[in-house]
Amino acid sequence: MTVFCRLMLVVLVQGLLSLQTAFAADISIWYSHQSSRFVEGLVLRFEQETGKQVSLAQFKPSNIKAELLLGAQYGGLPDLALVPSDFLGLHQQMRLKPISEQLLSTDLSEGALKTAKVDNVYWGVPVIQGNHLMLFYNKKFVDKPVTSWQDLTKISKQYRDDNLIPIGWNYTDMYFFMPFLFAFNGHPLDGDAITLDTPEMVEALNYYQQLSDQKVVDNRCNYNCSQQRLIKGEEAYAINGDWAYQDLKDEMGDDFGVALLPTLNSKPMYSMKSTFVFILPDKLAKTSEEENTIDAFLTFIQREDNQKWGYQNHHLLPVHQALFQQVVSQAKGDELVLLQQLQRAKPMSSETNMAIVWAAMEKGYQRFKNGLSAKESARYMQKVADKQSKRLR
Repeated sequence: MTVFCRLMLVVLVQGLLSLQTAFAADISIWYSHQSSRFVEGLVLRFEQETGKQVSLAQFKPSNIKAELLLGAQYGGLPDLALVPSDFLGLHQQMRLKPISEQLLSTDLSEGALKTAKVDNVYWGVPVIQGNHLMLFYNKKFVDKPVTSWQDLTKISKQYRDDNLIPIGWNYTDMYFFMPFLFAFNGHPLDGDAITLDTPEMVEALNYYQQLSDQKVVDNRCNYNCSQQRLIKGEEAYAINGDWAYQDLKDEMGDDFGVALLPTLNSKPMYSMKSTFVFILPDKLAKTSEEENTIDAFLTFIQREDNQKWGYQNHHLLPVHQALFQQVVSQAKGDELVLLQQLQRAKPMSSETNMAIVWAAMEKGYQRFKNGLSAKESARYMQKVADKQSKRLR
């Protein structure tokens, strides 16, 4: 047998083994949550309890929406997907199956259930809540965390002189920009109306750019870049979500600090908050066994013991009402700060217009980054949003 034939045989065997592994799974799940250890751990608990096998695929948060939309159009969808609740506004475009109310635990909080409902129909099963932004810092370089952007701007030169980046976050992600818009009294939605072409948006964009121009933040640094810099001791502060708390704590130990987002012009910064939900893409030709496994998994994730495991091991806030109240009553230290920031957060709509807002802001911001003025960029955001709104309704 020639070397080429032997190589081809190895490739063929590996391919068959991969197919065998894929076919062995009882259900498939896509997810975009940053804490892979949480999702993998939750699935492992389910597999150990039921003997069922789950195929998992993680996508970047910026990619999974497009993948679900493409899958709905051309095929190739998973049985379940774990996504932020604001995706539910696109339930028609994603061809989601409604969630039977019988599958929803009566122990779920009213607020969590509200995020899963669009057009008076439930389109997702909530599993965790929060998803809000925090200020994290490295205690090696910070004795007492700053409370305002003005203070951080003043001290940033000292950090740079010490070859330290003052602060980092996923700069071009509009979820991270939203607290700056709120600080200037801007709101992307006014009831059902999309409001992006506003003086507040212009002010927020200009201030955001100013932080980059003054080298307070590195605008080229994305999510992973900022997180790794904080861990490696290359930046003093980072803005990140509650989902990253446990990973950062495990990596940094006693050097890891948590604080509220700084004030801006004496006004508090408000993050957005939401839930992560499991959705049911409308795959054809499901067997009754697959349907039963899906139902069993959705019931499993809502159980109090699994909700408790998620909080105790990953500090992800439960949607189980009684358990959440227990967490609130017993909170101290970092947990108390996480909850204080949650109280300040603004609920993120699950309606279609919220999905339109994110897409329009992203397109407008790209224009702004490429040199369009803040005023023209805000106008462009509104134009894109209005066009999309007409198309989707």
